[in-house]
Amino acid sequence: MNRSRLVLALPLAVLLSSFMGCDPASEAQPQTQTPPASVAKSSKRGIAYGYHSAADLKALSPGMSWWYNWSPRPEDGAASVYSSQNVSFVPMAWGGTPTVAQLESEIPAGATHLLGFNEPNFKFQANKTPRQAAALWPVLEEVARRKGLKLVSPAVNYCGDCVSEDGVTFTDPVVYLDAFFKACANCQVDAIAIHWYACDVGALKWYVGQFKKYNKPLWLTEFACGDRPHNEITVEVQKQYMVTAIEYLESEPAIERYAWFSGRNNEIPSINLLGASGVLTELGHLYVTLAANGSKPSP
Repeated sequence: MNRSRLVLALPLAVLLSSFMGCDPASEAQPQTQTPPASVAKSSKRGIAYGYHSAADLKALSPGMSWWYNWSPRPEDGAASVYSSQNVSFVPMAWGGTPTVAQLESEIPAGATHLLGFNEPNFKFQANKTPRQAAALWPVLEEVARRKGLKLVSPAVNYCGDCVSEDGVTFTDPVVYLDAFFKACANCQVDAIAIHWYACDVGALKWYVGQFKKYNKPLWLTEFACGDRPHNEITVEVQKQYMVTAIEYLESEPAIERYAWFSGRNNEIPSINLLGASGVLTELGHLYVTLAANGSKPSP
């Protein structure tokens, strides 16, 4: 579950890196009360986070339908309450060399999807070339067959220190997925997972558009504003980006699910949805109360 982060600056001021890292330490953000239970859930909206307490999950659950934690099994705190809160857990085969027996034993009953390898084009993440990922994909397919799961592709992003194969260095996530599908031509892939950390909704729309060619539902499994100088990324900046991004994501037919990064993390400023256990930050309250159609909540 734990990961370090790398921020890149690429052309057109688009951040093309990943920022996942589950530091339980929280930032100093204004905190608010748990939203009312009457808030409508978005079937798309989730969170990428792996340190939920039972109280955390309950605080987020009125406006969130799912979460994942980069692991095949839910963390203990969330595991005790998520079913009763009508929030689904999505397991992940993060990397390594998983076996059918190991994955099958860890995935809880009630799961409907299995996320594939996490940023395999990053050497410091799953670190798999397209052919290596394709060679292990039958393991995920067999687990999916046994447990009745849909499979979500390896989660890709632009990177700096990237894997190479056949003379190609896979900085570009689309190039990586093209090579993966070439090596895995008959593989089961029911949706495509992508990550994005630019602070501009126009760039997000462009990025999502790059993956529509696969004609599969898209899962934005990590996103936040992270590509500006850190002293410029305030709570207000994150709020403004969140509102406009979710308005787009909720209305975009190609997006099946999306997950904010993250619950508590100090590597990107002002991204935390959670403060103390069970207490939403100002940003967390906004994330939970934004309407399912992406419109702003009532004052």
